[in-house]
Amino acid sequence: MNSEADRELRDQIDKSKAFLRRALRFWSSVPLMLAAGAVACAVFFFIRKPMYRSETVVLYSQPAATSGESSEPMGGARNVTLRMKELLMSRPKLERVVGEFGLYPDVRSEIGMGEAVEELKQHIEYRAPGGDTFSIAFLGRSPEQVQGVTKRLAALVIEQDSELRRNQAQVTRDFLTAEKGKTEVVLRSAERELAGFMAKYPRFALDVTPLATGAAIRATTPGVVPGAQHAPTRMTVLVPRAASSAGVTPKVGDAPRPMIATTVDVDSEIARANAAVAAARANLAEQLERYTPAHPDVRAAAAAVERAESRLSTLAAAAPVKAPSEAPAPSSTESFAQAPAPRAASASAPVVPPAADPATSSRDVVALETEWLKLTRAATEARQRYDQVSAALFKADIVASSESGGRGVQMTVIDPAYLPTRPLPPGRGLIAAIFLGVAFMLGAALALIRAVLDDRIFEAPDVRSPVPLLVAIPRPGSTRSVHVPS
Repeated sequence: MNSEADRELRDQIDKSKAFLRRALRFWSSVPLMLAAGAVACAVFFFIRKPMYRSETVVLYSQPAATSGESSEPMGGARNVTLRMKELLMSRPKLERVVGEFGLYPDVRSEIGMGEAVEELKQHIEYRAPGGDTFSIAFLGRSPEQVQGVTKRLAALVIEQDSELRRNQAQVTRDFLTAEKGKTEVVLRSAERELAGFMAKYPRFALDVTPLATGAAIRATTPGVVPGAQHAPTRMTVLVPRAASSAGVTPKVGDAPRPMIATTVDVDSEIARANAAVAAARANLAEQLERYTPAHPDVRAAAAAVERAESRLSTLAAAAPVKAPSEAPAPSSTESFAQAPAPRAASASAPVVPPAADPATSSRDVVALETEWLKLTRAATEARQRYDQVSAALFKADIVASSESGGRGVQMTVIDPAYLPTRPLPPGRGLIAAIFLGVAFMLGAALALIRAVLDDRIFEAPDVRSPVPLLVAIPRPGSTRSVHVPS
């Protein structure tokens, strides 16, 4: 059994050796394929020119943030990255680059500028690794070309981004300027309506703080405040004639207007002054609970308290001295005759006899308070809106001036486009080695195929069944023993 297995193994080895010797008879296939590979490599080098690559890195830096502003770019870093990529790949910009450097002339002449732009896009690389930097690279046929194109692309992106930000700042400033004009018209209208109301009802104009609105008007209405059932004490004062003209506000520097005499209720005015003082003190206490005494709101509240107390002191000093409680209350005419004129009145001012005010006393207090509150709120909201638009316009004007002067967002080339000294891998040597290796493998495969297809008999193992082998004649000069199967 062992001898038979050894004999079969020897037969297989002899057949393999015989097949290899047969394949060596066709060794000429290998040099032929190597020659063909060399020719193909030369053609490839002629058709394919080496590719060069140049890259530049740009830094996107924000200016120093002012108070109340954020130092982050508008829209975040992701939006900045996308915006830079869109600016880089915009078709008009790439058409300019293709025309300036004469890129892809064959494509332009055969297909058109659109396909040349698409070809250029395939050779542009844009990377944003993170932070405030991004890189632009270009692949081309010559070192000078790739350096020039890369530098031009970076310059166009920086120029376009600066122009867009400058136009955006200008549009924002123009919009806020127009909005400021509209809000100013609304504010003047609200202030005119409020001035007309105060001219029609002068008692509201005497309030030193808006917190005493309801209390002040109710204090001037007989029967509303307990203890106000007695006849009011009246006095004559001089007020400018502008108070009777609705919507007319005196300006600084205007000539003094003529004064007219009017009658006021001293008791009601003192009651209103007391209410104003109480409201101002309550406001001051509330502000002190929230802020320190040095806060502007606390100082304003303290100033309002001082004004209310000063007005109360003035009214108390100007009020006539009343008779004792057991004496009968003087009539309104006697009280008017005994009331001294205010300090602001002229010595020669005529004294007008008191007159009843039935229109004011009969008017609904709630309606007056509602109208006063509505007009005051409208004027306050218009003023707040005007202040907000003015502040936004101030910031937009600063941004527009910064962009126009080149002091806004800065885009700096921190790594200029370089001139490449060697082409991109693979190089010519590696490509030639690949071609020759492939050609050698093809030549060897061709020799094996020819050996398989060759039907000539050179050795005993070449004989296949059912043809029997009768005798084997060795080659001349060969000392090998020939095994003839039985």
